[in-house]
Amino acid sequence: METQRICPSCRKPLPPDAPLGLCAECLLKAGLNTGPQPESAGPSASGFVPLPAEQIARLFPQLQVLELIGMGGMGAVYKARQPALDRFVALKILPPSAAGDPGFAERFNREARALARLNHPNIISVYDFGQVSGVDAPAAAPQGVPPSTPGQPPLPTLHYLLMEFADGGNLRQIENAGRLSPEQALAIVPQICEALQFAHSEGIVHRDIKPENILLDKRGRVKLTDFGIAKILGRTTGSAPLTGARDVVGTPHYMAPEQIEKPLTVDHRADIYSLGVVFYEMLTGELPLGKFAPPSRKVQMDVRLDEVVLHALEKEPALRYQQASQIKTAVETISKSEGPLPKTEGPLPEPEADALEREVLARDYVLNPGHCIRRGWALVQSDSASVVGTSALVLVLLSAATSLGVQTRSIGNLSYTTSIMSVLLSGPLMGGLYFFLLKKIRGEPVRTEAAFAGFTRSFVQLFLASFVSEVLTVLGFLCLLLPGIYLFVAWFFALPLVIDKRLEFWPAMRLSRKVISKHWWKFFGFILVLGLLNLAGLLACFIGVFLTVPISFAALMYAYEDIINPPGLSAPPSPQGSFQPAAAPNVPA
Repeated sequence: METQRICPSCRKPLPPDAPLGLCAECLLKAGLNTGPQPESAGPSASGFVPLPAEQIARLFPQLQVLELIGMGGMGAVYKARQPALDRFVALKILPPSAAGDPGFAERFNREARALARLNHPNIISVYDFGQVSGVDAPAAAPQGVPPSTPGQPPLPTLHYLLMEFADGGNLRQIENAGRLSPEQALAIVPQICEALQFAHSEGIVHRDIKPENILLDKRGRVKLTDFGIAKILGRTTGSAPLTGARDVVGTPHYMAPEQIEKPLTVDHRADIYSLGVVFYEMLTGELPLGKFAPPSRKVQMDVRLDEVVLHALEKEPALRYQQASQIKTAVETISKSEGPLPKTEGPLPEPEADALEREVLARDYVLNPGHCIRRGWALVQSDSASVVGTSALVLVLLSAATSLGVQTRSIGNLSYTTSIMSVLLSGPLMGGLYFFLLKKIRGEPVRTEAAFAGFTRSFVQLFLASFVSEVLTVLGFLCLLLPGIYLFVAWFFALPLVIDKRLEFWPAMRLSRKVISKHWWKFFGFILVLGLLNLAGLLACFIGVFLTVPISFAALMYAYEDIINPPGLSAPPSPQGSFQPAAAPNVPA
């Protein structure tokens, strides 16, 4: 007899078709229910302003239009009810400006018919499509909807798609509620693969796979939405005669390299790359930006998934999986393996650490302290509540730890005090703060909890890096002033390297010293300026240090990011700043 599955959250029995391993109630608590968007919402990035639900209801007397539930550059989505069939539907209204594109009407009819043929359990079904004109709006509006008045402007002609309504939310909401477990990711990905494989076999490429377009219903079933909408709106890069403007389409962090570099060559393999980005993000909570580490170096998980994710993220389409079904097979093979799955343990292996050191040292850099500080200030300005609040919390905890377990020691005629709690906690706390700031700098979604990642990611190595560097620096000061100052500056990147690159404490300290020693005097000036900035904040107003310290740490992390993960490694060069790479090796985008 098959063992009864239990929801790990509420401990209730699970039905056999609960693929995420959570019951419906817990899925809802995880953020699957989407509240209605305010109907007075402003225009989207494209300038499209959705009509209020009561005005849309005048154009669709056969529907009960309930509320606006989403909007964007691809149109607006309303929740509606079909009384005749007693079911809820999603009504997607395309931007009226699209109708002005030459050939739009023929393209709309052709692509909408193709979408209607995508009859698959993991794809949102299209029930109907067409256009409605404000001139033909009924004088007698449906019950509860205000009728039109003589002075009211006529409603525009709108093209619409009537689609299946998913009674849940999207993958982004689940990710924002908390990181998915590898087991949950392994349950979601095969369903995405089935939907993509079916669409690709019908000659349809999505072109915008991202968490927002991956829906889940209350039973945990995956549904892909917005297939072909870009092509209908004339934003595709295809070569069909009816295609409109050949603009790049997609969401930047999820787009395949060819969507930017060679848009006319895009085919179904761009969806496979985008799926790789989504998969990586589900497993790690981070986007694969720059010189990114394999997923198993970020979280404890099956190392065999590294090959699957990295294969999907190959820069060249010919080197990727050629079919979505191949990813599904690989993932299911891993998830069905008997016995405990192999896990990664400990920091980066020595050969990989040595390779990283050689790669970083092979590059040169030009440090621009002023630009780093300006960017640090801009980061604090853009999200002051999060950055300042998190930094202040860490500072308060460090201050509290310093006051606990204080002991006085003597070396010869020199006496000094030390705090056991400070020695124990300073490395993990500062490492966590650096980790939080790096995620902010990289534009990744991050919450305050990330500042405490040092207690779950490489706690021992962070402690050792902090303790050993502090001891050696003190010894350097005892020997002579200059060696102490040199060591104090040289190990500023040790903690970020431990928590970001998963290096052991000694290779991290060694790499930090070698990188900073290349331009030690400029780094010394940089650290001195940051120290003076914090001193000014302290003298001007004691609480001013809670503003200057986040700026200083952010500036330091901008320097780290420019040197260790230079923008030239993965994307078009950033504006002139603190790092100008002498050579940029090819790495996954």
